Amino acid sequence: MLFNSIIYILFLSIVVLAFYIFPSRIRWIWLLIASVGYYLSFIPIFILLLGGLTVINYFLAKWLAKIPEEKTSVLFILAILINLLVLSFFKYFNILFPGNQIHLYSVSLFIGNEPINKMILPLGLSYFTFTLLSYLIEIKRKNILPEKHFGYFSLYLFFFPKIAQGPIERPQQLIPQLHQNRRFNYTMLVEGLKLMLWGYFKKLVVADRLAIYVNAIYNNSEKHNGTTLLVATIFYAFQIYADFSGYTDIARGSAKLFGFDLMDNFKRPYFATSIKEFWNRWHITFSTWLRDYIFLPLAYYLSGRMKKTSYLFISTENWIYLIVSITTFGICGIWHGVGWNYLFWGVLFGIYLTYSNWAKGFHKNLRKLLHVKKTSPYLLFYKMLTTFMLVLLGWVFFRAATLTEATKIIGKIFTSAGAVFYHSPYDLIYSIIGILLLIILDSKREFFNNRFSILYSRYQGVRIAGIVTIVIIILLIGVFDGGQFIYFQY
Repeated sequence: MLFNSIIYILFLSIVVLAFYIFPSRIRWIWLLIASVGYYLSFIPIFILLLGGLTVINYFLAKWLAKIPEEKTSVLFILAILINLLVLSFFKYFNILFPGNQIHLYSVSLFIGNEPINKMILPLGLSYFTFTLLSYLIEIKRKNILPEKHFGYFSLYLFFFPKIAQGPIERPQQLIPQLHQNRRFNYTMLVEGLKLMLWGYFKKLVVADRLAIYVNAIYNNSEKHNGTTLLVATIFYAFQIYADFSGYTDIARGSAKLFGFDLMDNFKRPYFATSIKEFWNRWHITFSTWLRDYIFLPLAYYLSGRMKKTSYLFISTENWIYLIVSITTFGICGIWHGVGWNYLFWGVLFGIYLTYSNWAKGFHKNLRKLLHVKKTSPYLLFYKMLTTFMLVLLGWVFFRAATLTEATKIIGKIFTSAGAVFYHSPYDLIYSIIGILLLIILDSKREFFNNRFSILYSRYQGVRIAGIVTIVIIILLIGVFDGGQFIYFQY
């Protein structure tokens, strides 16, 4: 039951309608039933796995909060290891056992399909695990108390708009909302529908249209010249952004229909003027998860053990930043996929961040020497363009099948110019139109917020015209092949 399917829209409509018909005291039960039903529409056997993790972590968290603080370390480490080992097992099962023949049955509207003869990562397991780890860490840090009600705890984990690809909700953000009595809110309903419409535009008009070209080129990279590969890489940058942020918009919009606010995951990342700012705008709930639970604790740990002020004439502070950046983004790369290209992608961003941190003083002195103000629009545009190019280089490693293929693609981009390949001119035209519309609308939001907005205009006629226009564009240019969201595989 993918978000970009008619079945999901019908499912969501029924769930929302029933939610407001039922008495408030049992609405959480209905939402939990709907969330479990949503999960069962994929591969139902995995509901046993997630259900087991829910029960285990519910009791571990309560136990963790009860025992004296000096005795929590062993239990906390055990709880973390249980969750990480389950995630690691499914992520690396096919590498450890390449010849396995595990029979898993797929389901469509609860009707059995052909069996899948290969172990796959259970839908949403990564995000489910990160949510659990966040919950346990916040309890260990005494920032929250464990949720007493097993039903609400289960709903926090299974809430269907977020289970597949996030956002990764912190417990203090979502659990209190689940306890509140939700009354019908027309404003939130309209906001949710608008957000979903924008998400469908990103997915169907931009991401899935770009995917046709990107897949055709990257799946046969050895046959194409550097110019074509560069175009495909630029297209991929916008494809993955539109795909993932589009999913987030649909998820957040779906939650708003029930009166819940999920965290925003994207804030126009390609307007970032540094790699650090890029990660403050890209997959925000995951990047802040990495920052709060890996980067900062590791930096604090090292700062207490590296006693010298410098090593090899480089300050300890800089060494710590290097180590924690490489480690954090190395983990980020490994989580995204199995392969040296994913690890290199993560480490590359760690190197980017390290250089930026180490060269702060140099860049500041250079600006003074050249008499360039920090707020100069020319400097900001240069930094924005440079950041995008660095991110673009990273996307080659992320999209390529292997590290070797990625290096060959980069080599071709710099050495092999030629005519841009296209199967049909319409593929290129529609792709470029989608990218331009996305840039224009993101530019408006970045620099003018809701000013000059069609969907949020104070004039009802303008709003209706805007909605109709977007719907028409989706119907005319959108791709309706039920393409899976990119981050479903992570």
